[in-house]
Amino acid sequence: MNTALITGVTGNIGSHVLYELLFDLYIKNEEATIYVLIRKQPKKSAKQRLLDEVFTEQLIPQKIAPFYKAYIEKYVHIIEGEIQDFEIPKEAGNKITVYHLAASVNLSNTEKAKNEITNINYHNTQAFFEIIKTRIKKLVFVSTAFSRGEIEGEITDDYHSVTDFTFRNFYEAYKMKVEKLVLQIAKENDFSCTIVRPSVVSGRLLDFPKFVSSRYIVFYSIGEFFKKMKKLYPDLGKIRMALNMDGGLNIVPVDYVAKGILRAAETKEEQVNITLTKNVPTHYIITSILRKCDVEIELVDEEPKDKTTIEKLFYKTIGSQLVKYSTSKKHNFESKLIRKLLADIEEPNMLNSFSEVYNFAHDINFDNTNILIEPNI
Repeated sequence: MNTALITGVTGNIGSHVLYELLFDLYIKNEEATIYVLIRKQPKKSAKQRLLDEVFTEQLIPQKIAPFYKAYIEKYVHIIEGEIQDFEIPKEAGNKITVYHLAASVNLSNTEKAKNEITNINYHNTQAFFEIIKTRIKKLVFVSTAFSRGEIEGEITDDYHSVTDFTFRNFYEAYKMKVEKLVLQIAKENDFSCTIVRPSVVSGRLLDFPKFVSSRYIVFYSIGEFFKKMKKLYPDLGKIRMALNMDGGLNIVPVDYVAKGILRAAETKEEQVNITLTKNVPTHYIITSILRKCDVEIELVDEEPKDKTTIEKLFYKTIGSQLVKYSTSKKHNFESKLIRKLLADIEEPNMLNSFSEVYNFAHDINFDNTNILIEPNI
């Protein structure tokens, strides 16, 4: 019987990795022991968090709906603890496949953000492997496609043979630092390690119900901001949005990412970018979002100096994190390895689907509790 451990399971990607593992057991008629490491909260146990944040009625994929309750009971075991402070049961053995996803995604460049990233993404990861490094058979470490930093042109899967990094924030810099750390730990402790790097993650495009996500962040945050502003200030006027007109953003659906992560557990490849072969043009993303918000926009090539009140607020908050990406140099991800791993799955067309992906979140006000659940008849 295979044994797996998932960290970050209450996150968007982590929850979908668990869905895929359960579905994989079902279609293969196999058994496994799946440990999930979850931090308890002041008024909520780890078990309750699993039920409330992962197995919500709105989020559960239709493909696991008939059997997931029985499979949770039979195969899923909760470890209540912190990344840097937990105990793995002896019966888990010493051949564990670890899916390590727990991390902070703070794109700010403040001192507070640096401290958060340093503690959670680096020091806690060090502590995590001190606890479990001798019991790992295979590690799938989830990094980010942006750990390469700002770059122009084609981006291959090999980030470690280069030395010219221009990081946009502490998040990118420390993801690269941790990548090198975990590869060294894997080498010293003789276990296999694959680093997977998703790009910007959206709601589902392969599994039903489509478009849903456990979190609506990054590009969704732009729409959430302007939807609120439009409601508060109906006559907010034209908004100038800074971007590279030739640039694009690589957006990948979360279910595609999760399938890629499971396949990565079976490969000997050391680095795999979970990206799509085509980016969505940045101007199309921004235009689609703000039109849905009924906000008039002007596309400009740099952040305005004579900002309006709303523009000041945007560029001080959401914009301070995202403009570095909207103004990035033109680039594309090669994506050959992930297409090889997922050759049997048709690559999603994010450009054709982007409006639906965003509009879904907009229409539920970025809150899954607003999704209407049809009663079973």
